[in-house]
Amino acid sequence: MKTLLLACAAMAVATGANATTLVFDFSLAPHQNDVGPTETYTVGGLSIYASGFNWSGAATDLYGKHGGGDENGLGLNNDPTGDHEIHYHSGFVQLDLSDFVGHVLAGSTTFGTNSVTGGEAWTVYGANTAGSLVGAVQLATGTNEAVNQVLPGLGAYRFFDFVETAPQGGENFLITKITTTATTVQQGVPEPASWALMSIGVGGLGALLRRRRARGAFAAA
Repeated sequence: MKTLLLACAAMAVATGANATTLVFDFSLAPHQNDVGPTETYTVGGLSIYASGFNWSGAATDLYGKHGGGDENGLGLNNDPTGDHEIHYHSGFVQLDLSDFVGHVLAGSTTFGTNSVTGGEAWTVYGANTAGSLVGAVQLATGTNEAVNQVLPGLGAYRFFDFVETAPQGGENFLITKITTTATTVQQGVPEPASWALMSIGVGGLGALLRRRRARGAFAAA
């Protein structure tokens, strides 16, 4: 019984999730300047699919801004101020996070905002329709340069729409990054240490079965 318990414990440890922090920084090369209406950001085997839309829901170009300080992040090329950010009633950025479902720890996905210094108000909506805010549900809002702001609704919504909601003229903001905690076991790529532990577990179970067979044969004789 002791051998069985040790073998099962080794296999349990081997198949447990090994957490890895993944950071999707929207201002890094090669995702800088005008990148077109869609852009894919891949880190650690998971991808974020970003799309830009104007206020009517038509595709518009995304912009990876890298101006330094709080001028780094993902915005839109159609910003009428020329800042290349998400401007009030000019458009919104939609992030498809469907890759995350089943591959990240619950409650671990966060986002950051930048260039929020003049009365801006960002709002994040959850949606399951591409390119539309109709029927979208408000999930989070703020007037700050958010750092590690928890993104709720992952799994309930495929898309997350980032919108400037301050009605004053000239307000705009950037999405700096998405951070999440992924698990290697859910990505289907066990680490070498996990393989070793699994081998120990399987070997232990094999030894136990051989002993039981040997005892049975001796008793029958």
